[in-house]
Amino acid sequence: MIISVAVVGLQNNPLYIQSFTDGDDALKLHYIVHCSLDVIDERVNNPKKTGSTLNETYLGLLYPSENYKVYGYLTNTKVKFILVTTDEDLKDADIRSMCNYFYEERVDI
Repeated sequence: MIISVAVVGLQNNPLYIQSFTDGDDALKLHYIVHCSLDVIDERVNNPKKTGSTLNETYLGLLYPSENYKVYGYLTNTKVKFILVTTDEDLKDADIRSMCNYFYEERVDI
Protein backbone atom coordinates (compact mmCIF):
# COMPACT_ATOMS: atom_id res chain seq x y z
CA MET A 1 0.00 0.00 0.00
CA ILE A 2 1.31 3.45 -0.90
CA ILE A 3 1.41 5.66 2.16
CA SER A 4 3.17 8.69 0.71
CA VAL A 5 3.76 10.29 -2.69
CA ALA A 6 6.16 13.14 -3.36
CA VAL A 7 7.06 15.15 -6.44
CA VAL A 8 10.38 16.93 -6.08
CA GLY A 9 11.72 19.56 -8.47
CA LEU A 10 15.05 20.01 -10.21
CA GLN A 11 16.63 21.83 -7.26
CA ASN A 12 15.27 19.23 -4.79
CA ASN A 13 12.45 21.56 -3.85
CA PRO A 14 9.20 19.81 -2.90
CA LEU A 15 6.49 20.46 -5.46
CA TYR A 16 3.94 18.11 -3.91
CA ILE A 17 3.97 15.84 -0.85
CA GLN A 18 0.96 13.81 0.23
CA SER A 19 0.85 11.24 2.99
CA PHE A 20 -2.05 8.87 3.43
CA THR A 21 -1.61 8.12 7.13
CA ASP A 22 -2.34 9.75 10.46
CA GLY A 23 -0.80 13.12 11.20
CA ASP A 24 1.77 11.55 13.52
CA ASP A 25 3.59 9.85 10.64
CA ALA A 26 3.57 12.83 8.27
CA LEU A 27 6.81 14.33 9.58
CA LYS A 28 8.53 10.94 9.52
CA LEU A 29 7.45 10.40 5.92
CA HIS A 30 8.75 13.86 4.94
CA TYR A 31 12.08 12.89 6.45
CA ILE A 32 12.14 9.60 4.52
CA VAL A 33 11.40 11.45 1.27
CA HIS A 34 14.16 13.95 2.01
CA CYS A 35 16.67 11.17 2.73
CA SER A 36 15.76 9.40 -0.50
CA LEU A 37 16.94 12.44 -2.46
CA ASP A 38 20.51 11.61 -1.44
CA VAL A 39 20.11 8.10 -2.80
CA ILE A 40 18.70 9.45 -6.07
CA ASP A 41 21.58 11.91 -6.44
CA GLU A 42 24.06 9.14 -5.77
CA ARG A 43 22.54 6.91 -8.44
CA VAL A 44 22.22 9.67 -11.03
CA ASN A 45 25.72 11.05 -10.53
CA ASN A 46 27.41 7.64 -10.36
CA PRO A 47 30.10 7.70 -13.10
CA LYS A 48 30.11 3.90 -13.36
CA LYS A 49 26.73 3.83 -15.09
CA THR A 50 26.85 2.77 -18.71
CA GLY A 51 24.51 1.82 -21.49
CA SER A 52 20.79 1.51 -20.97
CA THR A 53 20.87 2.29 -17.25
CA LEU A 54 21.69 5.91 -18.05
CA ASN A 55 18.42 6.25 -19.96
CA GLU A 56 16.31 4.39 -17.41
CA THR A 57 13.90 6.72 -15.65
CA TYR A 58 12.60 4.19 -13.14
CA LEU A 59 15.13 4.04 -10.31
CA GLY A 60 13.50 1.13 -8.51
CA LEU A 61 13.88 0.45 -4.82
CA LEU A 62 15.91 3.29 -3.35
CA TYR A 63 16.16 1.79 0.08
CA PRO A 64 14.16 -0.38 2.42
CA SER A 65 13.73 0.66 6.02
CA GLU A 66 12.29 -1.23 8.92
CA ASN A 67 8.67 -0.37 8.10
CA TYR A 68 8.78 1.16 4.64
CA LYS A 69 10.13 0.71 1.14
CA VAL A 70 11.00 3.77 -0.93
CA TYR A 71 10.87 3.77 -4.74
CA GLY A 72 11.98 6.47 -7.14
CA TYR A 73 11.35 7.69 -10.66
CA LEU A 74 13.30 10.41 -12.47
CA THR A 75 11.83 12.29 -15.43
CA ASN A 76 13.81 13.71 -18.34
CA THR A 77 13.54 17.16 -16.79
CA LYS A 78 15.02 15.82 -13.51
CA VAL A 79 11.74 15.98 -11.60
CA LYS A 80 11.63 13.13 -9.11
CA PHE A 81 8.66 11.00 -8.07
CA ILE A 82 9.07 9.23 -4.76
CA LEU A 83 6.70 6.55 -3.48
CA VAL A 84 6.79 5.25 0.08
CA THR A 85 5.04 1.91 0.59
CA THR A 86 4.40 -0.50 3.44
CA ASP A 87 3.38 -3.55 1.46
CA GLU A 88 6.22 -6.02 1.04
CA ASP A 89 4.30 -7.98 -1.59
CA LEU A 90 4.31 -5.25 -4.24
CA LYS A 91 5.98 -6.30 -7.43
CA ASP A 92 8.58 -4.11 -9.08
CA ALA A 93 6.56 -4.11 -12.31
CA ASP A 94 3.53 -2.73 -10.44
CA ILE A 95 5.54 0.14 -8.97
CA ARG A 96 7.08 0.86 -12.37
CA SER A 97 3.66 1.04 -14.02
CA MET A 98 2.37 3.33 -11.24
CA CYS A 99 5.32 5.66 -11.74
CA ASN A 100 4.76 5.69 -15.49
CA TYR A 101 1.09 6.49 -14.88
CA PHE A 102 2.02 9.42 -12.58
CA TYR A 103 4.44 10.67 -15.18
CA GLU A 104 1.91 10.47 -18.02
CA GLU A 105 -0.66 12.32 -15.91
CA ARG A 106 1.86 15.03 -15.10
CA VAL A 107 2.75 15.44 -18.77
CA ASP A 108 -0.94 15.80 -19.67
CA ILE A 109 -1.38 18.76 -17.30
